Amino acid sequence: MLRLLQSLALLASLHLAQTFDHFNLTLYKRLPALYQLDDYDVCLASDSRSYCLVYAEIVPNASSKLWQQIEDLSLDVKHRFRHDRLLRGVCLERCQLDLQQLYDGGVQDVELSSYYSRVHGRSAEERLLNDPLVNSCLNQEFGQKFSLRVRSLIEYCVKSGESLPHDALDLIVYALLAALLLLTVCSSLYDHLLRKRNAQTGNHFYQQCPQQWHDQLLTSFSLLRNYYRLTLPHGSDFARDIRFFDAFRVIGVFVVILGHTLMVFMTVQIENPEFYEQFLYRFETAIFQNGSVFIQIFFVLSGFLLYVNFTSRQLVHPESGILDCIAVYFRVFFYRYFRLLPSLLALILFNGSFLVRLQSGPFWRHLTEAERVFCRTNWWKNVLFVTNHMMEDSCSHQTWYLAADMQLFELFLIVIIISKKHPLLTKPMYVALLLSAFGVPAVLTYLLKLDAVYHLRPETYRYLYFRESDTFYQIYPPFYTNLAGYLLGFLCGNLYLHQRQSGVSHRGQRKYELGLWLLVPAALGLLLSGYIFIKHDFEKPSLWLALYAGLYRNLWVLICGGFVYFMCCKVGGIAYRFCSLSVFRPLARLSFQVFLWHIVVLRVVAGYFRQPVYVTSFSLFCNVLVVFVLTHALAAFVALLLEYPMVEVVKCLFMTNKGTKNEPANSKSSEIQMETAKAAA
Repeated sequence: MLRLLQSLALLASLHLAQTFDHFNLTLYKRLPALYQLDDYDVCLASDSRSYCLVYAEIVPNASSKLWQQIEDLSLDVKHRFRHDRLLRGVCLERCQLDLQQLYDGGVQDVELSSYYSRVHGRSAEERLLNDPLVNSCLNQEFGQKFSLRVRSLIEYCVKSGESLPHDALDLIVYALLAALLLLTVCSSLYDHLLRKRNAQTGNHFYQQCPQQWHDQLLTSFSLLRNYYRLTLPHGSDFARDIRFFDAFRVIGVFVVILGHTLMVFMTVQIENPEFYEQFLYRFETAIFQNGSVFIQIFFVLSGFLLYVNFTSRQLVHPESGILDCIAVYFRVFFYRYFRLLPSLLALILFNGSFLVRLQSGPFWRHLTEAERVFCRTNWWKNVLFVTNHMMEDSCSHQTWYLAADMQLFELFLIVIIISKKHPLLTKPMYVALLLSAFGVPAVLTYLLKLDAVYHLRPETYRYLYFRESDTFYQIYPPFYTNLAGYLLGFLCGNLYLHQRQSGVSHRGQRKYELGLWLLVPAALGLLLSGYIFIKHDFEKPSLWLALYAGLYRNLWVLICGGFVYFMCCKVGGIAYRFCSLSVFRPLARLSFQVFLWHIVVLRVVAGYFRQPVYVTSFSLFCNVLVVFVLTHALAAFVALLLEYPMVEVVKCLFMTNKGTKNEPANSKSSEIQMETAKAAA
């Protein structure tokens, strides 16, 4: 075994050495830059000036040696950018000086041209008017420098002194924000008066639910009360048993931010694209490339919480009637739906109004205009939680996960209701779901000729929407390819309840401790196993590729389920103690908002740059930390003013016995419900 590992390490090092040996930076720098921007602020410093962001395609020229180098480099679509596809920031005044007409026509990328037309429709007339001028300008430049010609398409133009006028939606958003702030102030004052009426001097009053239903509703937006909901320790035995979930959520959110930072910084103006290209050749990069499967841990947590919550509350039993079962389904579903909807609507409204106004710059509208347009026109995809099946022209791409999780929640809610009503059907349903979890990805991979694993190519998201990525659309976001996560969550929940009822402790037992630690190399080995499919292309369809696709993410889910069950048994020594640290508790309670808003913060951070930025591993990691911190600050604001108040409002509306409730704010019933509703984060 040791010799095998040494051989693999040697092969990896040899491959890495060969990769860097074949890379000639001098020749690379002779190519036309992927991004080149005129000075944005200088251009718009005077009146009657315009600045245009332009997409350009280099016209093939078989007689040009430089073109041959560009073409050869661009053929490796798995690791390289298309170096014949460029973005230019052009000041029109510069182009108008002593310019001869060298117009070479429009671009051939019809898909991208159509996308820009939908996104930047408000400047369509100016784009058409200036296209010949800009194309002639670029052709003059490319003819002098590279003896090549280009076709071009103006993405958008910005005029000096131009500002986006406010419309009805903007005014509605301003009014809603003002109303939310006013409601927070009034609710906080009412809560303060209640405390004085009860003659309590300390803040312990804010840590208890009001006795009367109407008081609970009127204090829902109390700032101090919601602060304690965010920071108080777990109040039930179950919540304390699963407090390690807090670390799982925080680490999971950090990994999501890390992955999305790498992705977004592949879309902005970078000075050294060779950094990414060489990075994708490395053997260890498979951990990041295959890291998309990491999201499965959240499906496991969601399934676990749904099973334990539903079973503990005994909502359905064999004697329950059909109408009772249907009523339970809709009550649980709508509780979760209305728990998530307000925060999601806040994100949609923000992206459709505020976001585009936060900054300016040569790339700002490139980063934000699509969000503004699609959040205004296609908001219904998010509200109906169907973005995972309709990602084209969708608002906030990251919300595909919420849609997939909601659909899985609906499916497995039906499963658990049937299993509680008819226990004999439990095993057949679980077997059918298990076979589907393995079979569906495998069958889709074979029939649709997909890659064995989804991995991000440099051009996949370069234009801020997914291109030529059938594996992503067919395997990554659909709920029916993510069945294993919820199913393993159900199984782990069942094992946890049996273990808790039996009172048997596995803590300190060597085989269980060893089992948990063996999951770490198993996870790393599984992530690295996808390298061969990232490095090489295989003939499709292939039974072997389909088999790997069916096993890969399900084995990962099995590993995630192992971590969850072992931690429930308090196994893991220092790892368990680390995951149980109280520092993770408030961060985990913000994780839902962090997941929703981190892309907004990423756009703001990435849109700050005026010129192409030089990217390094250190700079990327610093940006990850900046986004992580800023997003948590924004998430705390949204959670205190909107999320936690709306949780209380929804709880009041769905409460079956209104009044006479006097329990801690983090009591068992309310906390389990909140954990179940928030499991998507």
